Amino acid sequence: MIETRRCPLCGGTMVRSKTKREGYSRFFWQPPWKSKTTGLLKPFIEATPYLCLDCGVVLAFVDDEARSILRGEFEEKKTEVGT
Repeated sequence: MIETRRCPLCGGTMVRSKTKREGYSRFFWQPPWKSKTTGLLKPFIEATPYLCLDCGVVLAFVDDEARSILRGEFEEKKTEVGT
């Protein structure tokens, strides 16, 4: 089965890349704080690229579990800085 998403830019159909770990389809993101999802041996988070078949944009998406952890860490850091 082909994994798809709705494009946030044009509303078209986005198709997931076959792999996120080979060649030019690798996308990385590194949090600007010390994170539970990253470490010494893995200092970044890999994102899966999707291609919109309507407008042609390629966007990278982080999986739900990592995104949830990052959201919690961000909220925690935001309150620490705010106080």
